[in-house]
Amino acid sequence: MPMARADLLLFMLGIAYLTQRSSTETSLRTGAKCGQKVYETNPWHSYSSLSRIVGGSQVQQGSHPWQVSLKRNSHHFCGGTLVSTQWVITAAHCVASRFLLRQLTVTAGEHDLNLKDKEEQTLRVENIIRHPKFNIKKPMDYDIALLKMNGHFKYGSAVWPVCLPDPQEKFDPGYICITCGWGRLRENGILPEVLHEVELPILEQYECSRVLSTLKKPIRGDTLMCAGFPDGGKDACQGDSGGSLVCKRGHGSWTLIGVTSWGIGCARSWMHNLEKKYDRRGTPGVFTDLIKVLPWIQQHIDSDVKMKSSTASCSIQDGKLPDNEGQLLFPEHPKRFYQDNQLCVWTLLVPEGMHILLNFSHFDVEPDVFCDYDSLSVISTDGRLIGKFCGMDLPLPILVGSNSVRLKFVSDNKDHGTGFSMIYQAIKPGTLLDSGCESLAILFEEGTVQSMHYPEVYSDLADCQWIIHAPENHVVKLIYEHFELEEDEDCAYDSVTVYENVAKENKIARSCGFAVPAPVLSTSSTMLIWFHSDETETFGGFRARFLFVGVADLNISNSSTEVMLPEEISDITNGTDIPDDACGVASNQPRFLFSRIVGGEEVVPHSWPWQTSLQILGENICGGTVITSTWVLTAAHCFKQREQYRDLWRVVVGTHDLAGQEQNSQKRSVKQYIMHPDFNTITTHSDIALVQLTEPLEFNHYVRPACLPKKDEKLEPSRLCVITGWGIQYEDSKISRKLHQLEVPVLVSEECQKYYPNHPGGLNERIFCAGFPTEGGKDGCTGDSGGPLVCPSEDSSYYTLNGIISWGFGCGRKGYPGVYTNVAFFTEWIDQHVYRNSRHRGSFS
Repeated sequence: MPMARADLLLFMLGIAYLTQRSSTETSLRTGAKCGQKVYETNPWHSYSSLSRIVGGSQVQQGSHPWQVSLKRNSHHFCGGTLVSTQWVITAAHCVASRFLLRQLTVTAGEHDLNLKDKEEQTLRVENIIRHPKFNIKKPMDYDIALLKMNGHFKYGSAVWPVCLPDPQEKFDPGYICITCGWGRLRENGILPEVLHEVELPILEQYECSRVLSTLKKPIRGDTLMCAGFPDGGKDACQGDSGGSLVCKRGHGSWTLIGVTSWGIGCARSWMHNLEKKYDRRGTPGVFTDLIKVLPWIQQHIDSDVKMKSSTASCSIQDGKLPDNEGQLLFPEHPKRFYQDNQLCVWTLLVPEGMHILLNFSHFDVEPDVFCDYDSLSVISTDGRLIGKFCGMDLPLPILVGSNSVRLKFVSDNKDHGTGFSMIYQAIKPGTLLDSGCESLAILFEEGTVQSMHYPEVYSDLADCQWIIHAPENHVVKLIYEHFELEEDEDCAYDSVTVYENVAKENKIARSCGFAVPAPVLSTSSTMLIWFHSDETETFGGFRARFLFVGVADLNISNSSTEVMLPEEISDITNGTDIPDDACGVASNQPRFLFSRIVGGEEVVPHSWPWQTSLQILGENICGGTVITSTWVLTAAHCFKQREQYRDLWRVVVGTHDLAGQEQNSQKRSVKQYIMHPDFNTITTHSDIALVQLTEPLEFNHYVRPACLPKKDEKLEPSRLCVITGWGIQYEDSKISRKLHQLEVPVLVSEECQKYYPNHPGGLNERIFCAGFPTEGGKDGCTGDSGGPLVCPSEDSSYYTLNGIISWGFGCGRKGYPGVYTNVAFFTEWIDQHVYRNSRHRGSFS
């Protein structure tokens, strides 16, 4: 039985939340018993699941330092979130009783309810402030309250406030966030003693509203937001109410975006709600959207809350330091400590053609993991962040590869230090080619980098870094001139590694040995080069030059808006402007740096503008290909066992990094999908489907259609074509964030038959094989299904969609090439549905 490339478990979204990040924080809702006591006069008693983690896991102590326990007579009944030493946010329905205040306490640093934890602190509540629009008779909307403590909590590793969001901050649908609490572990189940957490994806607002409209008493509200999985299994539950829904963007701080409010049942599926009896219907977890009530929070909370949106007062307005060298002391004598609410900016300017070296001799700034409170930032003159520093560790010297740089110091209104002292000086470019080993080198001009002591042998235990910033709309090209490092198959000892960002999250290339590596091209305007050596065996090292390549040099520009006729394609590739809807033409010229999905490489961003991602709740399920502004071509098996998710499909185009928030991407809902009537799940014959979008795509530099082949067009054996996708890079690995590409040769049909002799139904003209069956290691894989196999024209001026990634045994296994749907066989079927009202088909005939 062939294995489809689409992972049949992905629709459960079980992998979605594992691949985004490892969990460290959470929030929850209140218990049914407690909720019923609070609302014993509530006519909406059918919503007894108010105040409600199911499907989650126990957390380590201190992993949610802002999570607090609300207790009545020393018994936990709701959660809350610490936002300052004196203020807690919780759900209004938790504190609706007017008799509660004298019985209510809040415990911070709590982990095990039955034990006295090391940092555990309990305070009484001085004041309860419920939102004025909260209504006890309809407690689902504006379900939020502020608690002011009678005293102050002492911060520590297990007691720490969460950040409040910026007014414009937004986490898109599909983003995985965390909620936690001491609520029930299943519907009507036991109450745990230890804090639990669960990760949930944010739902689109219209889907949230749609589900809530299926209830016996449909719910509407101004502050409702939903999070959860369509088939249930993970949720907050009774006892979690009032807790937090927190999200983390990149390496930033955890941000409170929601307060755990209510839900029908716990972890129930809400799919097919209308087919169920009212008492069996479910909902996602429903939270109070913090952004909607942020002005009200800011209006009441004391000024000691560290809001990310707070504005510091300015004491120094762009202090200019124009000399060739000098010293910056902050604060200046005789002040020992810097003041609160500072915003100080200095511009260092040295003569044209010179670079700047910064050396710190003293550094004492309020510590924080992400330097969110007090910090010194080093910023290039075009606004790019070079580095952000806090704490008491002395920063490495910083070499800035330009003649100007801006320093910005910010402090909040709590906790301060003795500041910093720094010497700056102008130096000639190229003076410190191995500066990355003695300092942090930030380079903005084309130049050269080399290992320390080059061409003499480098040192043991080297740890050198160069950060290269190209101008806007440029990428970095690294060209090695000499290379002599300790050789190892995995480059585990001495190596040069190139990353695409400063955080070292995504590796572009790693090299060692004595062969000069191939040139390396960055995927953006930033490149990090890291040279590392172990404690044995040293050699002559390396020298490399880097230059900046304009994206325009890799692009073919566009200007026209009319439909492109096939015979005009030769003019396009000879330098004339490309119409936005010209099919098969890549805006950014595709490149194959390593000439070798599984065994593939990351693509040049936006070099395959017809590539689409078919998603459910933000998770890539399959690939697809744009063929018109309203139609996408993909594989039928992507939809076969997902009928229950028909309304959740989304199509994303114009994107490169699925984990990023790319401004050029376009998202569309699915109006309908049409599987070929002859599709057979056993033989996988006719594995092709059409997807119609609810709104037309806007064709531009980033989004264009692929060309369709002529009817029954024959693919020449050994023809080299390209497959693309976000699928896993090898069996049992994670889904790729970045779009990858792989060149594969088309195999003759007899060879395909030889590799799959026992395929049910046999292999026919509806499919073909491509790949490296004798070599293995190069193939499409799970998550690539439905994606394109495109073949270049003779002059490589345009690409034709000849195949759809369909199936194969394993991924890149020797003896099993990839199998593809032959698009040319189905052109009449495609015409029947897509082009019957169109003047042009968009193929080059």
